Amino acid sequence: MHNDLQEGISDMRNLIVGGIACSCVLAMLSGCLKNTGQPWSTKTESISQSPIGPGRTPMPTVDQVAAVNVPADLHDAAIDVLLQAAESTNGLLRANAIEALHHAPAQLEPVVRLGVVDENRGVRFVAAMTIGTFRMEQLAHLLEPLLSDESLSVQASAIFGLKRCGQRVDPTPLSAMIVSDDPEVRGNAALVLGELGDPSAAPMIRQAVGKGMQRANEARVKMVNLQMAEAMVKLGLESEIEAIRAALFAPPEQGEIVALACMICGRLKDERVVADLIRLARRRGRFQQAAEVRMAAIWALARIDPTRATIDVPMEYSRIEQYQLRAQAALTLGEVADPAALPTLATMLYDPNPLVRVAAASAILQVQQP
Repeated sequence: MHNDLQEGISDMRNLIVGGIACSCVLAMLSGCLKNTGQPWSTKTESISQSPIGPGRTPMPTVDQVAAVNVPADLHDAAIDVLLQAAESTNGLLRANAIEALHHAPAQLEPVVRLGVVDENRGVRFVAAMTIGTFRMEQLAHLLEPLLSDESLSVQASAIFGLKRCGQRVDPTPLSAMIVSDDPEVRGNAALVLGELGDPSAAPMIRQAVGKGMQRANEARVKMVNLQMAEAMVKLGLESEIEAIRAALFAPPEQGEIVALACMICGRLKDERVVADLIRLARRRGRFQQAAEVRMAAIWALARIDPTRATIDVPMEYSRIEQYQLRAQAALTLGEVADPAALPTLATMLYDPNPLVRVAAASAILQVQQP
C-alpha cells in the first residue's frame, strides 16, 4: 500500500475489525480501496459523509426501524446486514463482515470461501486468519495458493491458517517478514507469530524491535512496536508488557497510540492497568481524553473486568456526526455486552453509513450470544 494513503488513516479503525486484525491490516485494506475521497482520521474535523458507499444494504424507513423487535428479530436482522456487506463492492466492508461473522460461526464458511480468492488482499488476509482461528480444516486446502500470494501479509495469514489446521507448512518466511521495512508486513508477521504461540519466536521478534522502518511515520513505527510487544508477551516474555503499559501515558497528541495500548492491555487481560483504564475513560474537563481513547479504555475494561465497563461512555458517541466514532461506539457496546444497549444498536443497524451498520450488527451478535 502507498505510504501517503496509510499515513492519514486513523489506527482506531482497528476497532472496526476488532478480533484478529491489527491496525496495519486496516491500513492495508483502506489502501486497496479505489473510491476513498475523504480523510479517514478521526483527528480531522467532523466528517459527515462516508467515503464508502451504501453497498447493497438498503436504508429502511423510520417505521421499519421501529418495527424491529428486541431481541427476537434483531439477531436475524444483524446476520442479514453482514451477509449483504460480505457481497459489497467495497473491500473494507467485506473484510469487516467476515470478522463480524465470527460471532455467528454457522454463517462463516460461504463468505470465507469467497474471501480467500478476493481481489482485495486485506479481505484475503482476514479470510485466511479466520480459517486458522476456527480451525476450518475443510477449507485448509484453499490456503495453499496463498503461500505464494503477491502480498506478504497474506502469505503470513496462510501460514497461520495451515499451521492451525494441522497442515505441514514452512514457517521460516515469517522470520524475514518480522524484520521487513514495511510496517504493514512487520505488524502482521508479529500478529501471526503471537497467535501461533511458539515461544522460540520471541527472541527473533525482540531482535527486530528498534531496527529498520527508517522511512515510516514515527507514530506507525510506535504502533508496530506495540504489536510486537504484544506478540512477545503472548509468547512468554512478560517483561515486554511494561512498554505497553507505558504507552497508556503517552501525550494527548498521541491518542491513537494510547488507544492501541488500551486495546492490547484488554486482549492480554492485564489487570494491573484497570485503574489507568478507568482514568482514561472517565476523566472530565481539561483532562478528558479523546473519544477514541475513552472508548478503547471501556473496550479493554470489558475484556479485563466486565464489572467496571459500562455503556455510558460509548452511548455518548452513538449519535455523533463522525461515522468512525459511531462505529467504534457500536463495537464498544458489543464488547460490554449489556442488553440495555440493544435498542440503540437496533437503531444503529440502519445507520446511513455502512461501516456503522456492520459494526452494529457485530455488536448485536455479541450481546445476544447464548
